[in-house]
Amino acid sequence: MKLLFLLAIIFYFSDIAQNSVVKYFDSTILITVKDLKKTWCESQGQNLVIEYSAPTVLMTIKKCELNWTEKIEEYKNDISAVPTRIITQTKNKKLTSYQLDKLQKLIQTSGFMNLAAEYGARNNQRYYPYSISVTLGKKENKVIYRSNPTSGGSPEAFRIVEDYLHQLIK
Repeated sequence: MKLLFLLAIIFYFSDIAQNSVVKYFDSTILITVKDLKKTWCESQGQNLVIEYSAPTVLMTIKKCELNWTEKIEEYKNDISAVPTRIITQTKNKKLTSYQLDKLQKLIQTSGFMNLAAEYGARNNQRYYPYSISVTLGKKENKVIYRSNPTSGGSPEAFRIVEDYLHQLIK
């Protein structure tokens, strides 16, 4: 399979015909670069669904696609709590197998799937809500962090995943 992947990369970047016959030992395999990409996304990408929510950001990763919506608030008066204008930006992009693989490994090695459901401020305090929901195969975990200066920071595993999600949109 590694040989096929390397050949697919070579074909993709060298503009060699998409359909190529590769002899691997005594068997012959017909494969296209599009099929290889599709197969990886169908097998690995279907297993990973992420939803990230912050006060001004919504992100979804599903089927190898990242959808990002951000609300940018503009203020004419620096001390006002009411924005004078809100701009909504939406970005969509296809993630690479490397990005998805790294994200899955970060989730698994950081211990994110073992985090409790809630961290930070209590419900009756003022807070800014941040949440990450991960479905990885048959495992699911949703973690809510209520940001408040008196409640301490978010768990390290939460920060690791959140930081990488922000890197993906750049």
